[in-house]
Amino acid sequence: MPNLYYNDIFATKGIEYLLIISFFLVFIPFYNYLKEVEGPLFSLANVRLPRGVFFDKTHTWAYLKSAGQVQVGIDDFLTALTGPVSLKLHKSSGENIERGDHLATLMSEGKSLKVYSPVTGTLKSINKQALHKFSKRTSKEFTENWLFDMAPKRWDVEKAMLILGEKAQGWMQQEQARLRDVLAFAERKYDLSLQPVLLQEGGEIQDQVLESLSPEIWEEFQSEFIDAAK
Repeated sequence: MPNLYYNDIFATKGIEYLLIISFFLVFIPFYNYLKEVEGPLFSLANVRLPRGVFFDKTHTWAYLKSAGQVQVGIDDFLTALTGPVSLKLHKSSGENIERGDHLATLMSEGKSLKVYSPVTGTLKSINKQALHKFSKRTSKEFTENWLFDMAPKRWDVEKAMLILGEKAQGWMQQEQARLRDVLAFAERKYDLSLQPVLLQEGGEIQDQVLESLSPEIWEEFQSEFIDAAK
């Protein structure tokens, strides 16, 4: 009588389950990696102004995540102007911060810009993962690229000083016009005829316009554009 062979369907199913589990064990970390992949530099044409986010006139933002937690970050507009920069922090976890305090400094090859806190509160934590990549787009949601987590002290009062919703759209258009004026003044003051063109045809501002400009113009931008809005 010839030998009979048969397949154990339960063993076969077990192998299939192991393959499926192995697939997900590999796929999930890979998917998380894709979410973290940096995209191109920020662009002035694609500045994000999501609902529920409060913007400060010095180009930081605040997002009330819960009653006792406000996340703070730097907006797309400022990041699109500077190009790649590093960030130096001037505050540590546990410190009390007033609205308008010098929170951090953007730095690039001897040039710098001060970043001010949009709210008053206690600094609870720092998103170190986002610090080195905030000048590039990621596939994360806007508020997931927060830099500082704070416990607000005067949120009900200070949120009225920030810009929200439809008003943010109009404010951003005004900022584009105000920036053109500041750049035009700097171009005449520092004689930029031999440097890259600051405005595209039609008067549109170049992306990363500050990147190739001198430290003196960064100082001018700080005083005449950022500090003037405080």
